[in-house]
Amino acid sequence: MTLVESAPPAVLTEVDAWNVRDVEDVARVRGLLQEALDTAEHAKQPVDDQARDRIVLVASELATNGVRHGRQPVTLRLLRHGSTVAVDVVDHRPDAPPVVRDGGGAGGFGLILAERTAAAIGWFRLHGAKHVWAQFA
Repeated sequence: MTLVESAPPAVLTEVDAWNVRDVEDVARVRGLLQEALDTAEHAKQPVDDQARDRIVLVASELATNGVRHGRQPVTLRLLRHGSTVAVDVVDHRPDAPPVVRDGGGAGGFGLILAERTAAAIGWFRLHGAKHVWAQFA
């Protein structure tokens, strides 16, 4: 099964972004995302601990997928508008849509986790890149 091809709401704007070099680099970027979410300068409404943990978990899964199945450069973007937060992972393999696995075999549960955790999830292609995003209200 593939995700529906759609962009996140246009009202969301990028507040930070980090390059993800490889799977081992995901932990570094996860820490930077958590720090950004904890920093009040990005929002008038801080993210509570439970929401932050969900956002960081989903971002880690999407970034890992981007590194494993996409093409470099891979970037994790933090998007925000008021209390709405989204993460967007960009890779340069737009010919390979994200596929939600049906539960068989090892691995492949990152998109299922994102679908169950986020308020919305989707993907789109733009300028030779693929974006996979998850939004949290």
